[in-house]
Amino acid sequence: MIRFLLLIGIVLGALYLIRWFLTTPAEDVASKIRKSLWLLLGLGLIFLAVSGRLNIIFAFIGSAIPLIAKQLPLLLRLFGFVKTIRHNKQENKPPESPRASKMNHKEALAVLGLAENPSKQHVIEAHKRLMQKLHPDKGGSAHLASQLNEAKTTLLKNYE
Repeated sequence: MIRFLLLIGIVLGALYLIRWFLTTPAEDVASKIRKSLWLLLGLGLIFLAVSGRLNIIFAFIGSAIPLIAKQLPLLLRLFGFVKTIRHNKQENKPPESPRASKMNHKEALAVLGLAENPSKQHVIEAHKRLMQKLHPDKGGSAHLASQLNEAKTTLLKNYE
């Protein structure tokens, strides 16, 4: 008879939980389930510690898990803040000097080894010839290759 009453209680409890699950908003259901799982985890750790199956140190570590989980958003925000600071330090390098980013017409001619007033074709050929020698993939430096590209761009602006 007691088994029958327990079975009826379990069935009624399951029906109540199903009804509650279907009528409650999803956020509330997720929150309650999460809290219930943490409670079961804590009770399980306490049971294991009291019964001698779990070292007391592990019980303290287990009981700290809910506290850590509660503080996790704050910790993640703090780590995000640290990451932002590191990123800003990398971005706050001194700006390049104007000399490094601008090249006048005479300098461009000197870099490409051209005489005054070259044709568009001469500029392209000189750039191609020097780039084949000085390209980083061919053993040249990236700095020289960027100077060649900038010189070509500066000289070809006159033809546009």
